[in-house]
Amino acid sequence: MVVYNELVAITAGAGLLGFAWFLVHLIRGRHIDSEGWAGFFGVTGLILLVLGLHTTVTWPFGGKGFEYANIAFGQPAAGFGALLLFAAVYLWRHRALFDADADADTAVETALRALKPVSVFVGALGLAMGVLAISFVRFQLGAAPPEEPISGRFGHLPLLEALFLGGLWGIVALGALLFAVAQLTDRAALLLWAARAWFVGGTVFLLFGAMNFYTHIGMYYNIAHGTSYLW
Repeated sequence: MVVYNELVAITAGAGLLGFAWFLVHLIRGRHIDSEGWAGFFGVTGLILLVLGLHTTVTWPFGGKGFEYANIAFGQPAAGFGALLLFAAVYLWRHRALFDADADADTAVETALRALKPVSVFVGALGLAMGVLAISFVRFQLGAAPPEEPISGRFGHLPLLEALFLGGLWGIVALGALLFAVAQLTDRAALLLWAARAWFVGGTVFLLFGAMNFYTHIGMYYNIAHGTSYLW
């Protein structure tokens, strides 16, 4: 089974952290390097869109009831990747709007107005992530196999990892729903709470994905060599 949820996780985490940081800069009227941000959103968006779509249409996660991972990992990644690419294109095409000599208030107002239609899809993804969070807990999904170091030590407690994954998906969903409500009801104060939720979710996603580089290599090593490394 060839999977790449490690790269998806760290890229999603970086994307969430980056967009939260960008949103805070935008709201507070700080100078924004539109070319730099366009490059960042372009790189993270492309990775997530390509790998998310591949997961969605080919279902590389398979066997022993693990098929749910194709839905829980692939589809949100594809949607988030598309949104990041939109941000990249917008920032690149409107570089003059964020020029150092441009009016900051005009830039903020224009950018937030451009993000308003997109917030409908952001809210839809947030709703989907919320349902996925409930599904993780309801069906106790996500328990690591015993061959996997660190995570596998808690495999006999499926509810534990289900609560972790459900909470992680849930905090990202909360940020997306807050963003949509803030944009569609013109409650700008909620945008900062959306950024905070994405900061927490992005940090956990990034750290969890980085850890999986170790644990998944250890799992494959244990399976191939008959070893039982737990850490």
